[in-house]
Amino acid sequence: MGKYNFETADFNSELWEQLRGAYGNIQEDIAPLMVDNPEVPEDEKTLNPYMSYKSDYMIAFDNVCNQLWHQMSFYDASYIAMPYLAKAFNYWYEKNDFIMQVLFLINAGIIVSTDNKYNDIYNNIKDTIPENIMESYNQSILFFKEKAEELLTNKLDMLKQFKPDTVSYICISLLAFVGKREHSFILLLENFSQCPVICGNCDFFLEDIDLDNDIEDQEISEELNSLITPAPSVIGEWDRKSLDNTYIWLSNVLHIAGSCHDVKKLSYFYGTFTCPGCGTKSSPVIDVCMKALMEG
Repeated sequence: MGKYNFETADFNSELWEQLRGAYGNIQEDIAPLMVDNPEVPEDEKTLNPYMSYKSDYMIAFDNVCNQLWHQMSFYDASYIAMPYLAKAFNYWYEKNDFIMQVLFLINAGIIVSTDNKYNDIYNNIKDTIPENIMESYNQSILFFKEKAEELLTNKLDMLKQFKPDTVSYICISLLAFVGKREHSFILLLENFSQCPVICGNCDFFLEDIDLDNDIEDQEISEELNSLITPAPSVIGEWDRKSLDNTYIWLSNVLHIAGSCHDVKKLSYFYGTFTCPGCGTKSSPVIDVCMKALMEG
């Protein structure tokens, strides 16, 4: 696993009962992911979210994911699950199985995106997690971060095999590793479309902005543009290496994938909100969305 030093909790540990997923103890679902040579049918190696799995391995993987990001909540079991998911991912990485790598990265990203300040108010156990467990959790995230960066810079052309909306889903999941996890959380939670806004200076609050529809409706679009000034286009400004500026790299990756509609939506999420009540300007809008979720 290279420079990353993380350990997996013993299967006999009491932590499995203490740190639970959406439906309880996840130990029985984690265990099948640790077999030496997992067998996964080729037709189950898919990013189709509606796939009905039949192999033991993929059923277990699907169960783990459902346990750890159900309804975009954060679950304590993530602290012991992430190192196991990193080790399972590494098997497919060494096998050079791109689809399985992406599948693991997407779900690991979604899990990490839920570990944010919005969900922290429900997380009362964080300060009681053993130091070695928390360190392993954080190290496994760094491991996934490295692999996500590698995908976006060295394997970008391989994403062209997927439909544009699938590439968008992949990217906003990876954003949890290579950008602000809160931004990934917002885009995932709101289906990369819903854009609630709130003014930090007055009581103005609007929750029914739907970018998928509103930016295509000329009448609604004019009203939308009076509230949000889209960020300027940055297409062509990315060097295909730097991931420091989320708006630049994400806009260009979506453009390369052929998702012009999502590029346009992204410009609103990273634009400037002007409150119609008091005139206060706030940016980026995606941070305004997080505030709206927490306070709205």
